[in-house]
Amino acid sequence: MKLLRLPLLAAVAMLATAPAALADAPLIATVNIQQIMRDSTAAQNVREQLDSKQKAFQAEITKKQDQLQKEKAELDKKHSVLSKDAFEEKARAFSNKVTAVQKEVQSKKSLLDNAFSRSLGDIQKVVTDSIADLAKEKGFQVAIPTSEVLYGDPKLDISDEVLKRLNQKLPKLDVKFDAAADAKSDAKPDKE
Repeated sequence: MKLLRLPLLAAVAMLATAPAALADAPLIATVNIQQIMRDSTAAQNVREQLDSKQKAFQAEITKKQDQLQKEKAELDKKHSVLSKDAFEEKARAFSNKVTAVQKEVQSKKSLLDNAFSRSLGDIQKVVTDSIADLAKEKGFQVAIPTSEVLYGDPKLDISDEVLKRLNQKLPKLDVKFDAAADAKSDAKPDKE
């Protein structure tokens, strides 16, 4: 938490020491990142695609779980009819099927999570680029998320402009749900 506040304190100190001639220039801008990520057309499009894929996955898994319940009921009925070895063999086979479905559920969840993370990263890159462009145009030196600001003059807020640029540059985003994209993103080293 101290690390997040240090840039804010540095920005305030910079303002306090700025020459009077720069007093009219906004050296700081505020950005409501949560609003932008909620209201942008790309983020809404990503949520729709993720919801649709999640519902399709859920229907598929529910069907498999229903089949497993039927198999379990059949196995329970055969318990008294089968020999101990035969029953244990069928029970192991059933257990392996259950494990396979559980692994599939985890795999699909991971696929959705990775697709969401990649999409979010794509949107955040355009947001960051838009803020940098606005900084060059308007001359501010620091942009602070509104979640870190106790008070700020509404004139400092560039959220609407960032949202407008994001919607222009990235009106929609095709979410990549493939495992190959997951492998590529896992292979990339962290740049931070």
